Amino acid sequence: MPLSKYLNIVDSKSDCLNYPNEDELAYNFPFNLDPFQKHAVKAIHQNENILVTCRTGSGKTVCAEYQIYHSLKKGKRVFYTTPIKSLSNQKFYDLKHMFKDNSVGILTGDIKFNPNADIIVMTTEILRNLLYKKGSVTESLGLTASLSLENLDAVIFDECHYINNKERGAVWEETMILLPKEVNLVLLSATIDSADLFASWLGELKQKRIHLISTTYRIVPLEHYVFKKDEYEKLLDAKEVFYPDAYNRWLHYLSDQEKSQKNHKQLVTNRRLGGYEDPVVTKGDQQNSFTHTLNKTIQHFYDKDLLPALFFVLSRKGCENYASKVSGTLIDTSDAAKVKHIIEFHLHRYKENVQISQQYFTLISLLEKGIGFHHSGLLPLLKEIVEILFSKGLIKVLFATETFAVGLNMPTRTVVFTGLRKYDDSSDSMRLLSTDEYIQMAGRAGRRGKDTKGYVFYLPDRQPEMLDEMKKMMTGSKTKLQSRMKFNYDFILKTTQSENLNWMDLVEKSYYYAQIQRTVNSISLEKENFEKELFSIIISEEQINTCKKEEFYKEQLKVTTNAARRKIQGEYESWRNKNPDRIMDPLRKTYERFTTLHKNIEDIKEDLKYYNNFQITLEPYFGVLQELEFMKQDKTLTQKGINATEVNEGNALLMAELYEERVFDTLNQQDILKVLSSFMESDEKESKSYETNDSVQKVLEYGEKICKMIEKIERKYSISFQEWKLNYEYINVLEDLFTGSSVGTVCETYGIMEGNLTRFLLKLLNIVDELKNIGTLNKDVLLLEKLEDVQSYDFYKIAIPESLYLHI
Repeated sequence: MPLSKYLNIVDSKSDCLNYPNEDELAYNFPFNLDPFQKHAVKAIHQNENILVTCRTGSGKTVCAEYQIYHSLKKGKRVFYTTPIKSLSNQKFYDLKHMFKDNSVGILTGDIKFNPNADIIVMTTEILRNLLYKKGSVTESLGLTASLSLENLDAVIFDECHYINNKERGAVWEETMILLPKEVNLVLLSATIDSADLFASWLGELKQKRIHLISTTYRIVPLEHYVFKKDEYEKLLDAKEVFYPDAYNRWLHYLSDQEKSQKNHKQLVTNRRLGGYEDPVVTKGDQQNSFTHTLNKTIQHFYDKDLLPALFFVLSRKGCENYASKVSGTLIDTSDAAKVKHIIEFHLHRYKENVQISQQYFTLISLLEKGIGFHHSGLLPLLKEIVEILFSKGLIKVLFATETFAVGLNMPTRTVVFTGLRKYDDSSDSMRLLSTDEYIQMAGRAGRRGKDTKGYVFYLPDRQPEMLDEMKKMMTGSKTKLQSRMKFNYDFILKTTQSENLNWMDLVEKSYYYAQIQRTVNSISLEKENFEKELFSIIISEEQINTCKKEEFYKEQLKVTTNAARRKIQGEYESWRNKNPDRIMDPLRKTYERFTTLHKNIEDIKEDLKYYNNFQITLEPYFGVLQELEFMKQDKTLTQKGINATEVNEGNALLMAELYEERVFDTLNQQDILKVLSSFMESDEKESKSYETNDSVQKVLEYGEKICKMIEKIERKYSISFQEWKLNYEYINVLEDLFTGSSVGTVCETYGIMEGNLTRFLLKLLNIVDELKNIGTLNKDVLLLEKLEDVQSYDFYKIAIPESLYLHI
């Protein structure tokens, strides 16, 4: 299948011909642009779409900034979308200071500020929801009600490689499909495989010129090392050449250290058994504890001017543990005073909110020594104070999880990996980082304008990876870009509710469908070639029957015994005398190829039948929705179906069913919150036990009954098993909070990190808002009164929907 006529693949190293004159440009940057940036600026100047793929720290943000200048010059607006809230907050801060003469707003699930601004930063989900609601009866409800597409000139998709994310990738694809084609697109991505196919799809989708601008060049080159005593062994150079001998030498060095340690322990044991109490003087090259190695490494970085250093630790508890093990202070008294001042300046208004957390006191004491940690279990405001201090160079050693590498503009001199394996939800096991993940994280090393090169070290806190695994991870191919579209209940309900959308139209516009068509074309061509070869094979019906007879004899010899087997053996030998090998050998080869081709053709026919009847795969979902009365026979939505479209945070069908049965009428506010907490996604494999009152218990049991009913209907329509269940993980947590237990006590009792509790409470507010929207839609005054002032509880102090970036 050829690439789109709308696609222009740019040679990013070539000179940009016909580059606009300075007086024509919307903005002249105060530095020389790289060739790839010039190509991007030229395309934007021509009001054409661009997809820019390059490494972290290469300067792709310049492309987005020029689009904003260009749109503002035309008197129009720009939306800037990001994959995560923390990146949205930081990007809001950056743009607010860059575009001081223009208004900048932000919308995330938690924060809403200035939604009518010239430039609005938002998570991609917000924009997706806005586009789905356009022209629907629920358009005036919810967070997106204050947001308008009016005068929108461009949308920037930062970190758009998130389209490959299994859980959330569909959001990017849906948003790109739903955006009007006159809206210009700027897509910024890490390096991805098959970028040309993706860009080609966008070109066809929008029927508009798109420029694919890719570069693997890094301004600040990276080199990857391991430690061998006080020396470095280079594993990967700036040209991405891997050195297996160096890695093997290092593995042998570690093995020798381990043997030396064992020998030393044995020597100590022998002397003690001999009655000696004196210290053993000769310790040899004994293996030190990781804490000792960690501090020795940090001291080495300090001595060699390799700080600041970012240590990636792929566990939240590990981040805090290692930060607490760093000995000494890494900043002088002057910098320590600056740290105290910045913390006081930014957090003074939130003291009663953050000081109820033990994390606050643990973290502050470390920050005052130039040490920090950053992970998803940290309170959002504390994460942001860490980011601010790190960006100012006041944190010399930071221990962080992988999320610190996503988009945040936080370069450093040195990156260290203490491990290379992460937990994988899909397999419920640990797996090695993918090449993409490793490159994204390692790419934080090397600060443009400050460092001549970036340093990346592997300092394992346990057994090191084997050579083959290490090489595969560091030099492997990029992850193939795949559609993550989910044609499920949510998709059908949201597309059906909008007057402007047709679900089949969206299916046919999707990258998923384009991939199917590409597959269909590819296997159709393969089928055609097989058929040509089959037609060229000369074999008679009689010869085919002869070969089948031999197959029959061989099969019978495998399954028969005793007299029956002897009988078959005799017949087979008689048959072979009539059909000697000199005749059968060439015939067998011809027949084998003949049958293989036949099978291949039939397999392809089955595949084509599946792909060409794709629509049928959605019909079962329509059947379930109609049987549950979410949808009428004419495929328009009932009121229950419309109610379900308002639910994004939990199970839409279950929420709408519970509302339809008026279960919330019998509950007070606290009980409603307990029930809504069961809509949270859970990482737990098994349901947790809980204790609650009879009213809540009755509703939850009814919810389970609905789940079983839907599963039964799905089986009737042959829908592959989808587990419908409620999550009871937070019911006891809420019980304790409502009865006055402190946040600290609750976190300790249930092993929850404060940041996770905050995220739960904020998500619970979002679910409450969605239920409120359903209440508003149905003029349910009683429900709306019950859901007033949910945030008034004292424990909600820890979960304020705020960001430091809004005030600096």
